[in-house]
Amino acid sequence: MDFQRFDTIIGNIMFFWVVCCAAAWLINRKKKKAVTGKIRKWILCISIIMLASYFLTNIVRNTISFTSLEKAISFYGKTKQQGHPLIGEETAFVPESDEGILYVNIYEKRKDKWKLPKDFSLGRNVAGNSAMDKNTADYRAGIIWDGNTDSCYIFLHDSTENGWKKRNVKDSENSNFIYFGSKLGKGLNVSTYYSYLKEVPSDYKLYIDDYEIEVDWRELSENR
Repeated sequence: MDFQRFDTIIGNIMFFWVVCCAAAWLINRKKKKAVTGKIRKWILCISIIMLASYFLTNIVRNTISFTSLEKAISFYGKTKQQGHPLIGEETAFVPESDEGILYVNIYEKRKDKWKLPKDFSLGRNVAGNSAMDKNTADYRAGIIWDGNTDSCYIFLHDSTENGWKKRNVKDSENSNFIYFGSKLGKGLNVSTYYSYLKEVPSDYKLYIDDYEIEVDWRELSENR
């Protein structure tokens, strides 16, 4: 079992356990029954095990490092479909998809060694910003910064009905965009295009099949 799957399982079990404890507490409060010492002991023991597992995964994530990005990716896990890594100065951008959700893993490079990422759904503000196209909800574009540098990853998420098909994406900087997509079923298409910029010019423009993506690039680049 890879680290990513183990981390997910622990997170799901913890969430389920918290819900169960909350439900048990509410039921006992309604019935005005006190929890017996034996049950209280079991709850305490299981809670300690859950917390220990959670802290263990966080210790591994924050302390273990790898001599290469390939080794970090292999340890983290390849259970989800992954796109081609794009390596910057201080980080690496690695997209992946799972059950119709597109994630982005940002691997950090510290002292020539790679750290495990914290994955996040495309669109959440994690060292970056994104916005929907002003004219349609089919496109989301954004910026994820390359560590503490002025360079960044530009990405475009296409969620149109045929979004899994590779399309022509270009920008005003003549960047080379990498395509990552898959057809999971009707309404579950996943695709993204991503590239690397040394800096975002004030007049930056992004196109998909000659349609200009309308987002406020200045605002996205200023909110770090």
